[in-house]
Amino acid sequence: MGTWGSGPFENDAAGDLLVAVRAGDFDITDFTSHVDDEYVEVDDSQAALAVAEIVAVAHGLLPAPPQLEGIDAVAYTESLTPEQREWILTTLERTIADPETSELYELWAENGPEEVEEWRAPILKRLESLKALS
Repeated sequence: MGTWGSGPFENDAAGDLLVAVRAGDFDITDFTSHVDDEYVEVDDSQAALAVAEIVAVAHGLLPAPPQLEGIDAVAYTESLTPEQREWILTTLERTIADPETSELYELWAENGPEEVEEWRAPILKRLESLKALS
C-alpha cells in the first residue's frame, strides 16, 4: 500500500527521492527535462515539493523535519543549478494552478474544494518564500 498525505514527504515518490538524495543517487535532471511540458505529472510535482522543502530548510525558512535526517540541505541546495531552481518554482506553480495543468491537483480535487485548499495553501506559502529568495 502506498503512502499518501498532504505533506511534502507524505508520498512514496518523496520517500524514494530522500533515499536517493542520502545515497547521492538522486538525479534532478530526470525531472527537469520535463520543464517545457505544460501538464505536470504527479511524480514531477511530488519531486518538486520534496526538493523545495530541502531548499527551504537550507535557507532557514523552516526547521529540518525528521525526514531530512542524514541530508545536508545546504550542500544539496548549493549543488542545484539556476535552471534546476527555476524548475522547482515553475513546477510548484503548475502543481497548484488547476487540474488542467497538474495531475496531483486533479487527484486532490477528487476530495473536494476544502481538501484542495488545505493541501494547496502550504505549497503556495512555500512557493512565495522561495521566490523571495531569488
